[in-house]
Amino acid sequence: MQLRAAGVSDLPRVSALARWVWLDSYAAAGVNSSVAAYVNQSFEATVLQQSLAREPMWIIEDGDFLLAWAELDSRTPGAVELCRLYVAPPFHGQGLGARLLRHVRETHASCPVWLTAWEGNAGALRFYRREGAQFLGEAWFELDGQRHRNERLGWPAWQVQAAA
Repeated sequence: MQLRAAGVSDLPRVSALARWVWLDSYAAAGVNSSVAAYVNQSFEATVLQQSLAREPMWIIEDGDFLLAWAELDSRTPGAVELCRLYVAPPFHGQGLGARLLRHVRETHASCPVWLTAWEGNAGALRFYRREGAQFLGEAWFELDGQRHRNERLGWPAWQVQAAA
């Protein structure tokens, strides 16, 4: 399995993986028109291409099979947001998420890394806490007029943590 920076040619696979993981994680009640619109807009190739132009994306693949993806945003001064860390459901628990997270933290060692995770995504929250994330506060995700509480979690700069 190879971890590498994603390129434009990877975006169709990233789009498919992102839709799969998002729906698996958040659409337990099914797919209504709001969910479909959100997923189609958020993971459209042009949207992903704009993100890739701002910031590297990282993927783990096995041959032609995309297994995991990380999307970052460092536009906040002094910190890096891990916008998405998605692992294909059949590969949960195999260390791919930890590998991507470690790579992101090492690549941005001088900056704190933070993310938001839905309070109903118990598996993700367990994973991030197991990886040492600290609770930083809360954030809200709104879809179709409904607010969904997210936990804001993060890690200090890698260099600061390593020195402690």
